[in-house]
Amino acid sequence: MEKDRLLYLLEQEKKGRCSAEEAEELESWYNSGDQRSDFTSILSENALNAMETRVFAKIQDEIEQEKKVEISFGRRFYLGYTRIAASVLVLLIAGLGIYYFLNPSTQTERTAYGETRKVFLPDGSEVTLNGNSQITYQTDWQKKGIREVNLSGEAYFKVIHTKDHRKFRVRTNPDFSLDVLGTQFNVASRKSGTRVVLNEGRVRCNLSDAGGDTLILKPGEMMQFTEKPVQFVRKKVEISTYSAWKDHKLIFKNSSLKEISVMLEETYGLKMKTGNPELLERQISGSVPTANMEVLLLGIAEASSVTIQKDGDQLIIADRIK
Repeated sequence: MEKDRLLYLLEQEKKGRCSAEEAEELESWYNSGDQRSDFTSILSENALNAMETRVFAKIQDEIEQEKKVEISFGRRFYLGYTRIAASVLVLLIAGLGIYYFLNPSTQTERTAYGETRKVFLPDGSEVTLNGNSQITYQTDWQKKGIREVNLSGEAYFKVIHTKDHRKFRVRTNPDFSLDVLGTQFNVASRKSGTRVVLNEGRVRCNLSDAGGDTLILKPGEMMQFTEKPVQFVRKKVEISTYSAWKDHKLIFKNSSLKEISVMLEETYGLKMKTGNPELLERQISGSVPTANMEVLLLGIAEASSVTIQKDGDQLIIADRIK
């Protein structure tokens, strides 16, 4: 098709003046693949907009049509998506401003107070976010030599071991990160401190941005620190206690109400208040479901022999009258 004719048809379509014959001619041009990489220089803004709208509409239509094709029609399925890919390529070559196809973006996933959610990363690794948590990562991992996720809050990671043994890194602050290849572990990075519990595999904790000081964790071990990574504490723990939240329950083992109050504030946005600070030293053991906040608070109250009255985001703690 001559460029002048194409320009005319695009202008007519943008203004809604195409006749049936002209619409059929333009449709035939789109289907023929008769595009050239330099023809857009002669198009007006209206014509460019018309072409962009038309091609995107065509891509969407083809996607909807291909959804109806059964998997048994393997060749048709493949060819259909080849046509869609070709249409997208035309947009890129034409320079219609589809910037995000050419530039990696930063993906952010976050949860509200009390919410847990699973997220699948570009490599297929699975992350379960606890309440009031966030991860960010670049979407172009295939171009990089490392898979990196930034975490604020708490998350449980199931990391896939790639064929090229690509490293997976979780960073919680500028001075602390951990590297793995394929493993399962829980990481919490809150105002109260940072904690890493290894369920299986092996984790290397980098205790400074320079990468000089490191710590290798084994399954069943936990490392934690409050401010400086190099001032960490390492010990053996029962791993289920620290990852039970992803199964919608909490496990306490000689946990004080003071420790529990920190968790409730960081994860659920609830603040404990009491006129008797000694009550916060009481310890409880056992498990409590988290699916229902009323049941969760009742379980904590019963185990510690206190009353808990919820007022908005405030929890008023008082001694139970015997």
